[in-house]
Amino acid sequence: MTLTTDQLTDLKEEFIEFKINEMTTEDMQAYIRDIMIHDVNVLNQEELEYEINSYDDNLYEILESYVLDEPDSYNNMLEFIHDRHANDWIDN
Repeated sequence: MTLTTDQLTDLKEEFIEFKINEMTTEDMQAYIRDIMIHDVNVLNQEELEYEINSYDDNLYEILESYVLDEPDSYNNMLEFIHDRHANDWIDN
């Protein structure tokens, strides 16, 4: 049987819903990670810097220092993470 375009679209959507409902949190995290890795792997350094700075104005500097293994970079990263989440309880 040949499906119409609308039926094929519906079938695809139902299949995706079925797969999502069967996924664990870990499966979803792995899937999202794979997509995000693919998205950033196509960027050159300048594009990546722009993308990271669009996410957070200070994050590129923190990550670059960490990747370069500069002195105190690990502690700076931990402090940055702490500061980003310091007010999480307010939003909850």
